Amino acid sequence: MRMAISILPLAGLLAAIATVAADESLKNAGTDTTEPVSLRRDEYAQPIALDRSRNVYIPPRDQLVKTLRVSAAHNETHIQIRYQFDTDEPSWYHDYLVYEDGRWMRYGSSPVGPQEDGLYEDRISMAIDVGHIEDYEIYGGFLVSHPGVRSRTDEIKPDEVADHPYFDQVLEVSDVRKFIADSRTAAPETTLWRNVRSKDELAELRRQGRFIDTWQWRAHRSNPLGYADNGYVLDYRHSADGRGMYSTNWDPENEKPQWMFDHRKVGFHALRKDRLLARKYDQNDFYYLADRFAVPFDTDHEWQEGDTIPRRLLHEPQGSRGSLRATGQWKDGAWHVSVTRTLDTPNPLDSHALEPGKTYNVQFAVHTRAMGARWHYVSMPLKLGLSNETTAPLKATFSHQEELPQVEASWIEVPIFYAGQITAREIRDAPSPLSSAVRAAAEDPLSRSRIETLARKLVEHEQAMLQKISPIDDPSEKR
Repeated sequence: MRMAISILPLAGLLAAIATVAADESLKNAGTDTTEPVSLRRDEYAQPIALDRSRNVYIPPRDQLVKTLRVSAAHNETHIQIRYQFDTDEPSWYHDYLVYEDGRWMRYGSSPVGPQEDGLYEDRISMAIDVGHIEDYEIYGGFLVSHPGVRSRTDEIKPDEVADHPYFDQVLEVSDVRKFIADSRTAAPETTLWRNVRSKDELAELRRQGRFIDTWQWRAHRSNPLGYADNGYVLDYRHSADGRGMYSTNWDPENEKPQWMFDHRKVGFHALRKDRLLARKYDQNDFYYLADRFAVPFDTDHEWQEGDTIPRRLLHEPQGSRGSLRATGQWKDGAWHVSVTRTLDTPNPLDSHALEPGKTYNVQFAVHTRAMGARWHYVSMPLKLGLSNETTAPLKATFSHQEELPQVEASWIEVPIFYAGQITAREIRDAPSPLSSAVRAAAEDPLSRSRIETLARKLVEHEQAMLQKISPIDDPSEKR
């Protein structure tokens, strides 16, 4: 999607390695070290349903279920979660400004389904419940999906959000995002989003640890600096406290970027649109913009048609937000990612402590094929055990070794699926083949056959829901 920019809201382990690698690439900035991955948007199988006006994209039937490989290890002080995810179209590209006809245009905004230019980053996430969220081990992420949440067909529109004092004046946001029911007072589900508890009540829930801890690795917005993004879900999907690792590179008053590449350090002022769309910028190239090689935008520079600048400026995070160190590389047809954090919490108000010998509910999600928002693949909740004797499906192997990457650990294959549009309350309150499929999958979250059955039932539910509203468009008419 391409659009003219309007005013938008600002929304020791690896640092040395990341800096050395990036500085080495200064010598050959703009050159490729591997063959580019071809972009084959025209070869996508046809989606089951597509209606962007209603936030509808249901993936093709042969893409409803995928596999994420996961392993874990820990020592006396840290835990490391490792991922492997097969993809023939990895994306480390995300959100750019392109100079066209004398204006800076945005390429890569959050799409409904796949972003047409492939300019949306891959992400791999983990959610952690320490036993404070009722029935999380059964329903997982269905517990944070509610009517009105962003990117659903019934999402609350910005003007209605602006009329709500909590969202407009306290959070200063224009949408409703995932939340847990404990953050609201009792209300019918369709209006539950409105009934936010008081500031003091929410603060007490945080002190009690009644939130979902989230660890999100981002291929563009965090990986180049050697981090994953720390956050939590309570009344909203929040970032953890502290400075984030990216900000928005845009001057809304003058409709131009705030920063550009430092020619003295990287050898150019801007990327090129044609190379970007052809995916010619390799993982070792400067496909991203970081503050250590950025300078203030020069309006007097002779900008050329197709000059391109990343719309996100990366910088070192601080506080709890920067507590997740990470590495990520696409090689041999798969992402290889590791995320490491202290067992102790960096901040008990937004991150859970993890204790050796204990077991936790975790859930995984993957954004792939240039898809954002709710168009991701999720696992069912499963147990993570921090003990070599645990019977949990995912065992974090204990070792006295200080360097966790050297610790061997058992890998498991986790089926991940398109979750559709349904809430935990809908599943619980209406016994059906779908509710039975959810419970069956919760009993054995590694069973691919059970997950495939669940994925089919979720699609059937979404199709039926859409037909009640009005007939869904034939996706062939959109092509």
